Amino acid sequence: MPITPYCLIIDADQAHARRLADFCEDRGWHVTLHPLDGAITTGPTGVADDELGETLDARDWDCAFIDTRSGTEFMRLCGSTLLDDCELFAMTDTDSGELAESCIRAGFSHYFCKPFTPENLGLLLDDIREEVEAAAPAESAEKIETLDQFGLIRGSSRPMRKLFRLLRKVGPTDTTALVIGESGTGKELVAETLHAVSDRSDGPYLTLNCSALAENLIESELFGHEKGSFSGAHKQHQGFFERANGGTLFLDEITEMQPELQAKLLRTLESGEVRRVGAVEPLQVDVRVIAATNRDPMVAVADGQLREDLYYRLAHIAIHVPPLRRRGPDIAGLAQFFLMQLNERHDTTLWLNDSAIALIEGYDWPGNVRQLRHAIERAYIVSEGEIGAEAFHLEDDAADTNLGAADIGIPLGMPLAEVEKRIILANLEHADGNKKATAEALGISLKTLYNKLKDYES
Repeated sequence: MPITPYCLIIDADQAHARRLADFCEDRGWHVTLHPLDGAITTGPTGVADDELGETLDARDWDCAFIDTRSGTEFMRLCGSTLLDDCELFAMTDTDSGELAESCIRAGFSHYFCKPFTPENLGLLLDDIREEVEAAAPAESAEKIETLDQFGLIRGSSRPMRKLFRLLRKVGPTDTTALVIGESGTGKELVAETLHAVSDRSDGPYLTLNCSALAENLIESELFGHEKGSFSGAHKQHQGFFERANGGTLFLDEITEMQPELQAKLLRTLESGEVRRVGAVEPLQVDVRVIAATNRDPMVAVADGQLREDLYYRLAHIAIHVPPLRRRGPDIAGLAQFFLMQLNERHDTTLWLNDSAIALIEGYDWPGNVRQLRHAIERAYIVSEGEIGAEAFHLEDDAADTNLGAADIGIPLGMPLAEVEKRIILANLEHADGNKKATAEALGISLKTLYNKLKDYES
């Protein structure tokens, strides 16, 4: 029996809302109208309008049309968390490039001026409806081949298909992008995929974790330095921008970059010029920048950790990577995929039984895909043949994300210096790049940690 998709329309123009609702219903949609009287107020936990809040929470909406007069904060709320499984359409009475850009940054896939164009909208609605109907039957966790793949990313759930559609649009362009998502969701894979599907794919792809370098080194690493420009600068050094010329530079954990350096980064993005530390003349570079953060960027702006002007420059396109708990059948599918990789690598035939699948599907995975991969690796190590629920030790508070030697990959006979490096980098990753927390966990000074990381970069 066909599944009826659900559409929500929040519109101040009731005549337009009714015409839009009739159009959607004629194409097989179940429509709910919510009148809009002025801007919607939002609070720290959601929408202050109780009636509207109940409407939004009533079901998992497949499609939503939101009047821009609902207010900037509400548009951003829709784009980030409340409706992140849903196709979002922004509607406006006036054509404004600035408004369209802000809606796209907020996560809206589509933007149009009223009245809607039936031909274009009809094709989009039919596309979304067909996808909803195709995804309705639960996919078997054993059929890992049903996991779609775009670039380096795997997933068949609706949030991932929505992500794939956005990446197909953004990838071939040269626009900057800001990838937003919780730790472990695969933000770097998104950046690599954007590079791989772009015209720059034959050029260099470089990654710089802004939290992994000492503050006094990151400017030199980004822009380079001239010989003798500071103590220890024994030779000229090309920075990441120069080395990424003609390609893509991925700046991970952008909110960890110092505000003064953020200002210099902004100037480079706007001018296409870099100036090595100690240099007189600037150099012209052609680099696409993709940045990422696991924080809400607007909170980071409010906290002074991200310059507002840099945020708007980076987030020409804001790409929200969904947490694993929102990806439904992908969870078990990815577990099977990770296990298949281990079996192929070690020439084994281990499998997940029904109790293991049930446990995996019922867990929230606060550490997201990274935590799932580590959990499968641990279960693989302690099991023979059949892997059951008893092979997993998952805690509700994600205490199971603590790393062990098996997770880091430390075989007998590894040189001590390499063991130390792997432990430090694994703890840094586990702490989401927080160097102070990493130093405290390892029982070393922050200065020692900076020196170690500097050695690893050389």
